[in-house]
Amino acid sequence: MTSKAAIELGETERRNIEQACAALCVDYCEFVDAKEFERLRGVFTEDAVFVSPAAPDNEIRGANAIIAGVSLIPSALLTHHLVCNIRVHAESADTATGSCRILIYMADANEPENPEGRKAAPKQIIGIYRDRYVRTASGWRIAERRGKTLLHT
Repeated sequence: MTSKAAIELGETERRNIEQACAALCVDYCEFVDAKEFERLRGVFTEDAVFVSPAAPDNEIRGANAIIAGVSLIPSALLTHHLVCNIRVHAESADTATGSCRILIYMADANEPENPEGRKAAPKQIIGIYRDRYVRTASGWRIAERRGKTLLHT
């Protein structure tokens, strides 16, 4: 069901919100895969809440803690997040909710690279992130991200 606030948004404004929030889903994956963790400050609010699919019982609060947590990913672990099925629902001019599916391929950076790339690890993961977005003075940010693992090989 669409909320009254979402109905009152113009089509262009609604699409702009959806596009900005969808870009945050992709940015998160790109920054984590590139190990450019400090760039996550442009993805999360300062007081954001994050639950990693890898640690579903551990709620991380605040951008600094989120960055510190993802920075623990070993440097030899290569990750490639494929993000799809991005859905964003503008609730108002300043809030939105959404979800995206993630397929994570991993590899050991110490494995030799050949013309076909590196061999992926045998265990791959499919998960979902459920997000709450807010408009800030610096643009749209994720205020809450809760991940869950759905399938693995």
